[in-house]
Amino acid sequence: MTQHEFLCHSADLPEGKYRELHYTTAGTQRYLVATRIDGQARAWYNRCPHAGQPLNCAPDRFLTDEHNRLICAAHGAVFEPRTGQCVAGPCLRALLTQCPLTEENGGIFAADEF
Repeated sequence: MTQHEFLCHSADLPEGKYRELHYTTAGTQRYLVATRIDGQARAWYNRCPHAGQPLNCAPDRFLTDEHNRLICAAHGAVFEPRTGQCVAGPCLRALLTQCPLTEENGGIFAADEF
């Protein structure tokens, strides 16, 4: 069964900006890092594959490089926003775990399956 959990309004996720979003499903709080690339909303669970720590340096604040790639605040791993793949750092070629999204009626929803 797929459940769609509201994350934010579409206008609150502008192109190229990273946001921390969260929702609760089956009693579990889930934290995401979300962005919009080429008009498409994308999200990953906010866990670095290197050590499982959150990617952000403070609530809703993320580090980026000159190419707008996401940088893990804990270990400096660099992730490509189109794929979620680590392109530099301690977990080279590892992937962030993607959270499927839907976008409809001006809202962005997590499509969580359970």
